[in-house]
Amino acid sequence: MPCQIGITMDLERRKRQWKNKRPRLRNWEKLSTHRTKSAAQAMERKLAKKYGCKYHPGGAGPERATWSVYRFDY
Repeated sequence: MPCQIGITMDLERRKRQWKNKRPRLRNWEKLSTHRTKSAAQAMERKLAKKYGCKYHPGGAGPERATWSVYRFDY
């Protein structure tokens, strides 16, 4: 089953965006929270490798903010 890992500052907005792109989205979960984008991206890479999920490093947003790492299946 394909899965996706990502980071965001707004989980609900990001979930809606993914739901439009991946209508079969299921098992959405927040995995962790971080105070910096760098820390969130490091966890994103680590968990993507651990679970064998797709991820896309990069993206816009400030370094210092509350970042969440999420995962879902599709």
